[in-house]
Amino acid sequence: MNTFVGAPATQNRSAMLPQSLSAKTSVANATPFRAPLAQVQQSRGSLQVMAALTRQGKEDTLSKLKPLLESSTVVVGLRYQGLTVKQMQEFRASLPQEGAKLLVCKNTLLRRAADEVEGWTELKSAAKGDNAWLFIQEEYVADSIKAYLKFQDKVKEGVPKDERDSFVPLTVTGGAMSGNAIGAADIQRLKNLPNKKELIATIARLIKQVPTKVAVSVKQVPTKLAYGVKALADADEDTSKIVGDVCKPSPEAASE
Repeated sequence: MNTFVGAPATQNRSAMLPQSLSAKTSVANATPFRAPLAQVQQSRGSLQVMAALTRQGKEDTLSKLKPLLESSTVVVGLRYQGLTVKQMQEFRASLPQEGAKLLVCKNTLLRRAADEVEGWTELKSAAKGDNAWLFIQEEYVADSIKAYLKFQDKVKEGVPKDERDSFVPLTVTGGAMSGNAIGAADIQRLKNLPNKKELIATIARLIKQVPTKVAVSVKQVPTKLAYGVKALADADEDTSKIVGDVCKPSPEAASE
């Protein structure tokens, strides 16, 4: 009886074996599966290609970041969590198209670019978390900051009133301006900087009033004339002074 019962079971087990294995093949003699050498080499090649593409992508991003830093006066890190893609697109469209650029990149690449471009090491402390970076050229600082503040107000309109005070879309994580670190408290002051048209109007008015003194100022400080002239117009009533005199520190400040 035992032999009779065992026979069908043996036949069933044999039937379940793959056709490529004979009934005499044992588990002990089976060899582990190994992929063909060509297939392994192809897999390694794919990984190498992916790594090369990743390196190329990083270099491409750096090639964009460094010129942006070189041409910018202000760079601000903005935390974009909680905003939709559509909202970010609206914010980007609201910025001055010629003088402001919004870019999302890895913090490691931003820190590397800040190290390689002179005057931006202070920006590295803001490179934490998920940031969108706002790069602003000198004559577009006020207009860009005003666009940022206006966008904040627009987003807050869709938030319940009791939550608006605590909700800050695009929170400032930090930034830098002309080699100095700036924070959220500095943003309000930046919006008051004169834009390009205002600077031209101020210069034209002062040239008409005190042509000799402004002409001397133009020769002294050609690259920073605009802000010096603004100081001369707004901060000092003595029109006999030149820009260098107005911007010069007081004797008390110089001795400190």
